[in-house]
Amino acid sequence: MSTTALRVVRPVSITPAMLIGTGVPEADYGEWNASASYGVSDRVIVAATHKVYQSTVASNVGNDPTAVVAEPKWLEVGATNRWKAFDKSVSSQTVFPSNIWYSLRPGQAITSLGVLNIKGGTSMRVRMIDPTYGTVHDKTYNLASTPVSTGWWEWVFGERRTPTQVLITDLPSYPTAEIVIEIIGTTELAVGVILLGQMKQFTMGVLRGARVGIQDYSRKERNEFGDVLIVERAFAKRANFSMLMTSGEVDAFNDFLAEVRATPCLWIGSSKYESTTVYGFYKSFDIILNYTDYADSEIELEGLT
Repeated sequence: MSTTALRVVRPVSITPAMLIGTGVPEADYGEWNASASYGVSDRVIVAATHKVYQSTVASNVGNDPTAVVAEPKWLEVGATNRWKAFDKSVSSQTVFPSNIWYSLRPGQAITSLGVLNIKGGTSMRVRMIDPTYGTVHDKTYNLASTPVSTGWWEWVFGERRTPTQVLITDLPSYPTAEIVIEIIGTTELAVGVILLGQMKQFTMGVLRGARVGIQDYSRKERNEFGDVLIVERAFAKRANFSMLMTSGEVDAFNDFLAEVRATPCLWIGSSKYESTTVYGFYKSFDIILNYTDYADSEIELEGLT
């Protein structure tokens, strides 16, 4: 399929201290108040944890949602809207009309950036601003829709497809730089994942015959009358790659996969197909030492929902 090496980005865990600024408010619900009484299914946020919690009992007074107790009175729903872009879930999206921007200072060198599951986006601008050298990167990436097929008729009348992700793997290395990400779009603008890290490359390329697909977690059942009942749920991307590598890469690749066995990473099989980009884990891998100077490798990837 490709002569491009397998590229892997191990994301930096974004902490509140790294967030310098954002245009997305953290006002999903009211802040939890120890003296207030909450009913069943009432929701609150706790700004200290950047999480949303839902009450599971009536007359819920004075019970801290973040406390670890034998019989919790609150259920953790998930990250607040501001932090959904960093919650390690592709399907949960930060939603804000027209303009979503974040300013981050990771405190380490960042060479790669991935923005996934974009909805309603038209463009994205990425700037890196170093305190000593000033702006060292400033580029705008187009998210305009393009025809699915080629030809003048398809260009004018055919179905069009809007990119849902932006992958940048050539950012300059400035450990103290501030990274500003600004996504412009429609009133339905949303983004699922923003991740930053350093990219590693392995193998001589992903071979032809790569397999991609999804694992659907929707429920599809028939009742006693034969009617189909469908409950739409999240899905996870999956992919299987076969690759060729030099013998000198074998140990480094094996050691890296051992290191990230419990860490979700961004796996990029080919820049030509969005479907070969998977944010998640590997389920299994094999390295076949069947040549003196080269080795075959196979890896199975499973994305996060």
